[in-house]
Amino acid sequence: MTIIKKFEPAERKSKLPKKVIGLIIFSLFLLTVVEIWANNTLITYGEKYENLSRLSKSLQMGNQMLENEIAKSSSLQSIASKSASLGFSRSDSIQYIR
Repeated sequence: MTIIKKFEPAERKSKLPKKVIGLIIFSLFLLTVVEIWANNTLITYGEKYENLSRLSKSLQMGNQMLENEIAKSSSLQSIASKSASLGFSRSDSIQYIR
């Protein structure tokens, strides 16, 4: 009697257990959700930053205009003309009171 042995390929077992594969899929899903949330948050903060930046530039321009008006109003020529219109005159002799 002869014994014939057939060699059949052994069953391939997956190298990674199902729990590990499930954990990897869950992690990828979670990372995708976090990335979408981060992008939306950054876009929202970007818009807020842009609005604040525009407001800051507007306030700086208004501040510069006010500084120019103050400089113009405090010039000696402007003060002399305003004091003359109020009736003040330039004194030739200065008298000191002791």
